[in-house]
Amino acid sequence: MTKLKLQKLVDRAVALHREVSTKTEELKALKAELVQEAKLHPDALADTANGGKRWIAEGTDGCIARVNFPAASLVSEIDANGDLARQCQNLAGDQFRHLFAPVKFYQLAEDFRRKVAALLPSPKAEELTQLCESEAAPRVSFETTKQEAATPSAR
Repeated sequence: MTKLKLQKLVDRAVALHREVSTKTEELKALKAELVQEAKLHPDALADTANGGKRWIAEGTDGCIARVNFPAASLVSEIDANGDLARQCQNLAGDQFRHLFAPVKFYQLAEDFRRKVAALLPSPKAEELTQLCESEAAPRVSFETTKQEAATPSAR
């Protein structure tokens, strides 16, 4: 790719990034407005299967907007030695073991990659590190100038 083609590619990507950012903010504001409207019509809220509520509004062309008010989320874990665990045990009584499962898990040590390399010989260090990794997708970010450039012409 020539330098000029690369510069034009960056220009197009930055312009589109700015447009998407602007549209994203506009969409966020419209969604907030729909949530506020749904709250004004509690009688029109329908129950959902998971204990939440849903409000539906229709556009002029038949499209719809659904505003979901989900039920409260359940906690993902409870400290076995904490107050919440004791309260749960007291309320559940003999059924506690049917409602809660003890789970043992491991967290990676801080600065894991450096410690693995220092403590294990190669190739074991690389193999262990790979076992504990998950694939990460490439990311692109933009640093834009303060003044927006003119929108690039269609190519």
